[in-house]
Amino acid sequence: MATSTERLATLEQRLTDHESRCEERLGEIKATSAATLRAVEGLKGRAWGVVAALMTWALAQLWSENARRLEELDRTLPIATGSGLQRLAMTSQPQPARGAATTEIPE
Repeated sequence: MATSTERLATLEQRLTDHESRCEERLGEIKATSAATLRAVEGLKGRAWGVVAALMTWALAQLWSENARRLEELDRTLPIATGSGLQRLAMTSQPQPARGAATTEIPE
């Protein structure tokens, strides 16, 4: 039968072993959490990159549509020249709006 000092020594050894295992696990947890934090920061940076790219694309779409409308206006509206007003590419009949019903009566 083990004496109380042997039992106490065994208990202290178990406690020391437990503490060392806990320190190892804590070190692994810290390393894993640091790696996870770096990964999340990287993803946030990439997400901002995607947001910037989408904003750039959307602005390019708006700019190209605006440029198309300005070209259309340039073709249909009068412009000022040195000798007066000049009309370019005016149509003789107004075009109906998209989706508008026509009211032509067949003959």
